[in-house]
Amino acid sequence: MFGWLGLVLAIVGFVDVALQWYPISFNSREWEFATISTTFATLPLLTLGLTALLAAFLTLGVRWGVAVMAVLFTLMGIGVVACYGIFALDIPIALKFANGPAGLTIKKAIVRSLVMGACFGVGYLAAAVVSFRYLLGRIADG
Repeated sequence: MFGWLGLVLAIVGFVDVALQWYPISFNSREWEFATISTTFATLPLLTLGLTALLAAFLTLGVRWGVAVMAVLFTLMGIGVVACYGIFALDIPIALKFANGPAGLTIKKAIVRSLVMGACFGVGYLAAAVVSFRYLLGRIADG
């Protein structure tokens, strides 16, 4: 049951994140800032779903499932780190426009995104390491 709930949460979370990126417009700093900030803010649902799936696969000993999750968490960790870098480059431009009533909102978005991006990046890579260690341990056991 835990795995099925995780799958549902992961699908809903993935659709939510994917919709942030359509249509792609990397030539716009404003688009990059807003899209990455919103993406980091919508990662919790996707992360809960994928973590529940990984937990179910680990508990049931489903090697192919753990392998898929290991690759997925690795790719997501790399993606978050890349987005973090792009976002960091957009911060100086965003701060130029951070005056008046909207300024506080922009500054909050910057802090939230920096914290969430760092935490999710580390968390995804840690989940990948746990998954790969599990798989290597299963190979060593025969």
